[in-house]
Amino acid sequence: MDTISIPNVVDPGVRKHFVDGYTQLKPQIDKVFKIDKQESETDEYKNYTGLSSYTQVNQGGEYDEDNPIQSYGVNLTPVKFGKMVPVTYEMRKWAKTKEIWDASSMLGKAAARHVDQRGADVFNNGRSASYTSYSDAKPLFSTIHPRSDGGATQSNLSTTGIEFTEPNLEVGLLAVEYQLDDRGNLIDLMASKLIIPSALRREACVILKSDKKSGTGDNDVNPYGIQEFYGVMKILVWKRLSAAAGGSDTAWTLQGSNHGLKWQWAEKPQVFRDESVGFKTDTVYYKGRYYASNGWRDWRDMWNSAGDKADIST
Repeated sequence: MDTISIPNVVDPGVRKHFVDGYTQLKPQIDKVFKIDKQESETDEYKNYTGLSSYTQVNQGGEYDEDNPIQSYGVNLTPVKFGKMVPVTYEMRKWAKTKEIWDASSMLGKAAARHVDQRGADVFNNGRSASYTSYSDAKPLFSTIHPRSDGGATQSNLSTTGIEFTEPNLEVGLLAVEYQLDDRGNLIDLMASKLIIPSALRREACVILKSDKKSGTGDNDVNPYGIQEFYGVMKILVWKRLSAAAGGSDTAWTLQGSNHGLKWQWAEKPQVFRDESVGFKTDTVYYKGRYYASNGWRDWRDMWNSAGDKADIST
């Protein structure tokens, strides 16, 4: 039996099964992050405040002058991740293609799992003071986000960890709507997505997808079905937010389309072959690799509750 060719058989097969494995476990990051391309070793994003309110101008009077002031921002630097698998001479000699393809698929799945978990961990660590990105030096979800104009701090986190219920959903929605910019101006924000672990899936469907108001025998309309006032609230069930993946089975998050979460690809997941064959071991190595940055350039248009009914202050 002829040894199967590396460039003609093994290489294309490895790439195909790597892609198939990655696609099978396709990450959810594109549903919660704004995906972009990394342009430099460190991409810097600066935010600026809006202007203050108009002031009355009397006849012949001068107009008040105002300029935006630089606010907080973020620097995004990509990090490289990868894994390597061997293909031995014996695997090629005896045409053990299934073993090779399985290893390639596992390499792709490992990449997908890591990308997905890395994205989910932004939420899982979202209340941790040691996990920051934005230059206000606060976690993504905090009760004390400072304003760059020196105004009162703001919150996008439940101070009492309210659990996910219909009344508490309204509390979170209003909290997003009442968020201010760094000059104290009310912003046109509206949460349009509920991001939850698997354990809250059933309750979310009952509250948001029922024809009538949930939890009552009355014939009240379900307000979350009225697009004029609430738009279309999407539900994202992300199992990597669950306790089994290092997250929480009670935490829930609201997100709008103007959120500041960013994921930037310096290099999307792909597979490479070592150009040499190990003389001592007759082994060829394939490695999977990706290179990306993530973080947030603003905390607004997002709101979170730990859902554990515990007091918190971060």
